[in-house]
Amino acid sequence: MSASQPAARLGDWLLDQGHVTQVQLDLALREQKRKGGMLGEVLVELGFVNESLLASFLASKTQGQSVDLAHAEITPDLIAYVPESLARRFTAIPVSFEEGLLKVAISDPLNVLAFDALEQATKLRVELVAAAEGDILQALDRHYTNAGRLDELVDELLKLGSETLSNTTESDAPMIRLADRIINEAVMMGASDIHIQPEEKFLRIRWRKDGLLHPGYLIPKELQLALAARFKILGKMDIADSRRPQGGRCNMTVGGREVGLRLSSLPTSFGESVVIRILDRANSKLDLDRLGMPPDMNKKFRELLERPYGIILVTGPTGSGKTTTLYSALSQINAAEKSVFTLEDPIEFQLPLVRQTQVNESVGLTFAEGLRTLLRQDPDVILIGETRDPETAQLMVRAALTGHLVFSTLHTNDAAGAVPRLVDLGAEAFLLAPTLAGVLAQRLVRKLCPDCRKPVGDPKAALARLNLRLPEDLPPTLWEAVGCPSCHNTGYSGRLGVYELLVIEPEHQQIIIGGADQLKLREAADRTGFKPMIVDGVQKAMRGLTTLSEVLRVTQA
Repeated sequence: MSASQPAARLGDWLLDQGHVTQVQLDLALREQKRKGGMLGEVLVELGFVNESLLASFLASKTQGQSVDLAHAEITPDLIAYVPESLARRFTAIPVSFEEGLLKVAISDPLNVLAFDALEQATKLRVELVAAAEGDILQALDRHYTNAGRLDELVDELLKLGSETLSNTTESDAPMIRLADRIINEAVMMGASDIHIQPEEKFLRIRWRKDGLLHPGYLIPKELQLALAARFKILGKMDIADSRRPQGGRCNMTVGGREVGLRLSSLPTSFGESVVIRILDRANSKLDLDRLGMPPDMNKKFRELLERPYGIILVTGPTGSGKTTTLYSALSQINAAEKSVFTLEDPIEFQLPLVRQTQVNESVGLTFAEGLRTLLRQDPDVILIGETRDPETAQLMVRAALTGHLVFSTLHTNDAAGAVPRLVDLGAEAFLLAPTLAGVLAQRLVRKLCPDCRKPVGDPKAALARLNLRLPEDLPPTLWEAVGCPSCHNTGYSGRLGVYELLVIEPEHQQIIIGGADQLKLREAADRTGFKPMIVDGVQKAMRGLTTLSEVLRVTQA
């Protein structure tokens, strides 16, 4: 079999399945010829496909199976069958052992060398199953660890003495391992933020997962300065200055994939607080269908995206998923035929064919100044990360008036509140009315763990107190969180959105011109079939996706 045959088959399969276009495949083949390597690797690097798709292809070629490692139960007994050195050499991990057959997940199940080496090392019958390489690398880091236990690292550091610790440099291996261990563990557990919180007698490490902070480690106070210095080195901040807030960013490889880190330091009474935002692009699938909008709302939102001009806003508090929604919306725009630009602070995801600009106020590149410049770059579609000042609001309206489709975010409690907020920012009502296409308001609720949820005893009584008009096709069932090992005894795993969508109709335009009265906008919306966010949330609770208490927590009903 020649080296070109598998590549050709992969390309044909991707074309037949509609995963790539002929233009994308031709570009990937040219890049492969120029740089070498496997076609699949080039396609992933260009962002045209993901590793899970390649794993499915390999499984189909071997008439075998693929495995989702996120739901595989990999026990210490399984790990003991395959030495770490061998597992990392072939990027493989055991996933099951039944009746003398050891199944091993590997990114390339056609690898004969790996098959022979595994059978010789384990003295067992081995079957190779396909899995995404990134997922395997994550699993290897999770189940095989040569970094040492945290308490061992802490003991090693304390033996260095306070004077050595205070002069920690990037070459001090124990401190590097401690910082890396904290970051790696946060990424593996799916955390969005790491909080390094100084207190009077110790240093507290906490992780934010599914929107809530969870306890992590308590570290001796003696390590505080050195650990803060290590994180500031990672973020390219000034380690000599602990009297003023600083910010920085960097990229790290964790589990074989690159994650972005956004770091912030803040002086407090007990020392510098450091918070690290984790931007895990591999786990953020930009797909409108994955956001959890009700089907009718999804259809209406997609119709807004097809408009040639206008303003589409996404509103909600910090951490409500607005950026992911905006990126998912942009991913629906045909950037091969349209000129697409973004102004962001920060750039969280790289999008193919989209020209993305990082706002930098220290050099005068604000949202307003950037938007003014973008309008001279012949754009069709513009994404403005946030509308937070009068100049940006006014320029955004004028951009929509001159034939551009503009996306942006606002901090408002609901969809109707976006209109008076824009008017307060200086947008002229008679110009805003014909340009505002729609407003999507959203929150994030925690998803119930499907393995341990249980029904609520008297759901009708709980629903009756809400006085909502609920769909008759859904039985009056509610669920509550319990907690089990698979969800770390929280009862929840992951998050999903709850939404409300206000599509601006002619009746709304007249209200906007007449003074943008929020109450009148809501009344008009109700007459056009508008469903408030709490209705979407309660329907998701009745389907067993979340709990009623979660819905009420985020909607403040």
